[in-house]
Amino acid sequence: MSGLPIANFEPMSRKVFLSRLRLMGATMLVIFAASVLFGATLGAGFSWHNAGTSIGTAALIGLPIFIFELFFVNSVLGAGFRRWPFSRFVVVRFAVWFAWTFVATQLSRICFWGAGGELLSDANFWWTILFSFSVGFSVVSVLTLNRLIGPGVLRNFLLGRYHSPRDEQRALLFIDLVGSTAIAERIGATRFLALMNQFVYDIGAALEGSGGAIYRYVGDEAIITWRVDETCDLFRAVEVVFHLRARIMARSQEYRSHFGVVPDFRAALHAGPVVVGEMGDSRLEIVLLGDTVNTTARIEQSCREFDRDFLVSAEALALIALPDGVESEPMPIVALKGKSRQVQLYAVRSTVPEHAMRRGLERVSSA
Repeated sequence: MSGLPIANFEPMSRKVFLSRLRLMGATMLVIFAASVLFGATLGAGFSWHNAGTSIGTAALIGLPIFIFELFFVNSVLGAGFRRWPFSRFVVVRFAVWFAWTFVATQLSRICFWGAGGELLSDANFWWTILFSFSVGFSVVSVLTLNRLIGPGVLRNFLLGRYHSPRDEQRALLFIDLVGSTAIAERIGATRFLALMNQFVYDIGAALEGSGGAIYRYVGDEAIITWRVDETCDLFRAVEVVFHLRARIMARSQEYRSHFGVVPDFRAALHAGPVVVGEMGDSRLEIVLLGDTVNTTARIEQSCREFDRDFLVSAEALALIALPDGVESEPMPIVALKGKSRQVQLYAVRSTVPEHAMRRGLERVSSA
C-alpha cells in the first residue's frame, strides 16, 4: 500500500535508544546462557574456556543482528522495508539472519575456537549453524508476532496473565481523526486507507519509548493504554499527543501533496479501573472493559462541544506532572452523555512553540 515517502533521518531520542538497548541487553543475556549450555554439550562438559568461547561466538553472531533489527528494521530508517508485502519482508529478514549467521560462525571458528578449529569440527560447525539459526528464528518470530498483535500481548497470552479476568488501573488515550467521513468522500476509500495507514505509522512513532501500547484501532480512531501501576507519572501520554502533532506538522507538505489534506486529530485521556481478560475462541484477544473505557470515549466526544483538541479528566491529570510549556485549562463541569455523574475536564495545550516544547519534553523524559 502506498504512503508517504520515507521520512528524513530523525535522531533517535535518548529514551528510545535506552529502551532498545535494554531490550537488546536482556535478550543477549538469555542467548549467552543458552550458548554456554550448547557449548558445554559440544565440548562434552563445562569449562570456563568453552563458556567464554561460546559467549564470544554468540556476541559475534547476535550483536550485529540485533543492531540490524532494533536500529534499522524497527527504526525510521527501516520504515520502507517494514511496508513491503509481509511474506517478502519475512523472507528477506530471515535471509539476512541466515547469511550473517553462516559468515559469523566461520569467523568465530577462526577467532574463538582455535586456529585449527579443534573443537568446532565440521559436524559441530553445522550444529552451531543450526543452533544459531534456531535461536534467531525464535527471536525474529517473537518480534514479528509482537508487531502483528502488539508488544507484550504474546507474553501475556503465554503467561496466562489474563486467562482469568483481572482488575487493573489503566490510563486510556483515544486519538480520533477529525473529519474522516468528509476526507474519505473527497479522496476515495483506497487513498483514505493509505492516509489512515500513514497516520497510524506516525502514532506508533510518537508512542515509541513512552511505555504505552496501542490497544486497538476502531475505524478512524486509535486507543492507547498504559498500566498505571507501571508508571508513576502519565506525562508521557501528554508527550505522545504533542509529539504526534509535531510529526504531522513536520510532514504536512508531504501529506498535502499525496492526499490533498493534512490530518488533524482530537485526543482524550482518562484513567481508572478496568477489567482485563481473554475473550473469544476462534479469534482470541485480550480486551479491556469497564466504565473507564466508555468514559474516555465520551470525553473524546466532548472535544467537539468544548472546541478543544485535547481533553484530560481530573483523574488522569492527578497522575501527571505537566512539563514546562504545557498548561491545563479547567472546563465547565458537565455530565457526559449517558452518564449521571458530573466530571471535571481540563484542556491541555502548549504555551510555547512546538519545537521548543518538544525539546523540553525530551529533557523531562530522559531525566
